[in-house]
Amino acid sequence: MVHKAEPDAEAAIGGNHELPIDPDIRIESARKTQAHTPERRRHLRVLAAIAVGGFVGGLARYEIGLAFPTGHGTFPATTFAINVAGSFVLALLTVFVLEILPPTVYLRPLLGVGFCGALTTFSTWMLDTDRLLGAHHYGAAAGDVLGSLAAGLAATSLGLTVGRAIVAHRERKRGRVEEREPALTRGGA
Repeated sequence: MVHKAEPDAEAAIGGNHELPIDPDIRIESARKTQAHTPERRRHLRVLAAIAVGGFVGGLARYEIGLAFPTGHGTFPATTFAINVAGSFVLALLTVFVLEILPPTVYLRPLLGVGFCGALTTFSTWMLDTDRLLGAHHYGAAAGDVLGSLAAGLAATSLGLTVGRAIVAHRERKRGRVEEREPALTRGGA
């Protein structure tokens, strides 16, 4: 007897088993994004935003690497700093996109996926770690892996905290303005 797997209805989103590319992009079938439709054109514009962001982020990554080269067998401080800074920027950007800026389909793909994705680099991090291991610098390799994880998480937490503090400051400031406006309206009439 052959057992046929049943679809997992709980794992599906609205009966669709495809995962979204980005949480603020609605789920679309492959047929819609491949046909010549408005959805296809929007999909291509999102891909173009990612490409532009990736070009700028990759160029920035390359230029920073040229400006601050890491010697063979030494701690990869440039990659470390870029990845930690990218973690902060992506976290801050996430708060801004979700809570401050007007809704847009293109900002997160442009800056989050494109720019930050190309600026930061998992592959270079692992290649640097492998080079340290190959040079028998085990402590530096462990420091690179563990330090990058810890510093990246701390930078992400800091980016979220700073972003939320900015949101809270804007809301307090907006609340003070709204409090003054009714008072001026009552007294000025």
